[in-house]
Amino acid sequence: MQRRTGMGRSILNNIVHLFYSTILANLLQAISLIALANFFNAQNYGMFSVAIAFTFVILFFTDLGLSNTFLREGAKDGVDLETVVSSYVKIRMLLLIFISVIGYIAIHYVYEDKNLIYMMLNIMFLMLIGLTWQNIAIAYFQLMERMKYIALIKVVSASVVIIITCLCIFGELPVYTTARLYAFGYMIGGLFSIYVMRKKTSMNMKVAIHKGLFWQLGPFIVSGFLIMSTPQLAPILLNYTLPLSMVGVFAVAYRMPAALYQVPGVIAGAFFPVLFKHYNQNNLEEHTKLNMLQIKSMAVVGICMTIGLYNLAPYFISIFFHEEWNNAVEPLQILSFLIVLQSLNIAIADGLTTSGFQNKRTAVQCIALVIGGVMLYSFSSIGGVRGAAYAMVLFEIVALIGYIAVSTVRKKIVFQIVIPYTIYFGVTFIGVQYVLQTYNLIALVLNTLIVVVGIFLYDHEFKKLILSFIRKTREKDYITKQGI
Repeated sequence: MQRRTGMGRSILNNIVHLFYSTILANLLQAISLIALANFFNAQNYGMFSVAIAFTFVILFFTDLGLSNTFLREGAKDGVDLETVVSSYVKIRMLLLIFISVIGYIAIHYVYEDKNLIYMMLNIMFLMLIGLTWQNIAIAYFQLMERMKYIALIKVVSASVVIIITCLCIFGELPVYTTARLYAFGYMIGGLFSIYVMRKKTSMNMKVAIHKGLFWQLGPFIVSGFLIMSTPQLAPILLNYTLPLSMVGVFAVAYRMPAALYQVPGVIAGAFFPVLFKHYNQNNLEEHTKLNMLQIKSMAVVGICMTIGLYNLAPYFISIFFHEEWNNAVEPLQILSFLIVLQSLNIAIADGLTTSGFQNKRTAVQCIALVIGGVMLYSFSSIGGVRGAAYAMVLFEIVALIGYIAVSTVRKKIVFQIVIPYTIYFGVTFIGVQYVLQTYNLIALVLNTLIVVVGIFLYDHEFKKLILSFIRKTREKDYITKQGI
């Protein structure tokens, strides 16, 4: 089996591949969801959103945290990579079969609305199979640091989904048929993913399962479930506090920040395997430096995207949606702050996971999810969609406080990043919005320039880390190309 090329395949190149593919894939997915929101009425889109959310929660149980242990075991020196990959694929396939049956039973046990149940059955199975296959291939190429293949998988899958969605809308197919074909698009993407993976690796399903995949799996199971279920918490829980039409409004507002977060998330995906390597090789100082660079980079990108989405929210809703969705503007502006908060949370949490403190990450997630669930239920009952949006933001703030509290480098995170970045972002944002509150596009450009220039002028250490990082990755790529 082909081995990784090690540090020579730079994080910078990986980020580039993931960046353009994530933007393009999310753009295509956003177009398909916008088209469906305009094609469905609020009631049907509410059912569709609940079905999608339930599918993503069930999807986790086809993984159970194995992707993280797979990356950990595969990153170890001297490991039999073919055995690790084959074991990972075998376990995921067995889980897929078992969880599909459990999911069918759960749908009929949890829900009573026959229309909602039928919608979920049309979506869940095909989408579950397709996403599981995609995730297997993505985990493999992430381990091998071959991000261009992850890019290919994402773009092809998203393209298939939008083509099918457009055909359904132009053909004016029934709602449930459209939902079924939408899910079938993900299955086609899954088949393509496995095809690409099979061309680049060899597997032997007869090998004994690599037991290292189960070592310290417990915290990853809990943590993975929380990561997967948190974004789906709102559509599922709001089904009990709001009418399905209002759930549809929240889903329209929530889809955009959820999709856009994937862009700073690209940075996390590129850093993750390298952070594991530094820790496995006992390079703790390099691990800390790299994680601090990750946190700062994701913070800057998250801030810029929050500013952009907040100011563009009125234009997005008015241009892409019918008038019945106009009440999604304010929730969308509130939810735009999820991008910067999630950027910080994931980066800090990755530092915990890759340095042997997954149990701490899991504990914080558990506490935050419980508090977030209570806030979401109570706030939505009182304040409707707007209350639900505030609850989601507060949930991320609770998680941020928790991650900082358990981090071993909490002082650096607080005094070098959180406090100065928050103060500067908060003051400039409030000031620009107060002065240019009716000139959204000017406010967007001006605020972004002020924030980026100000952070780079203030944070000399950040500039040094970036320049050092770029220099090292270029040197490593040069050494690899020369065969040294």
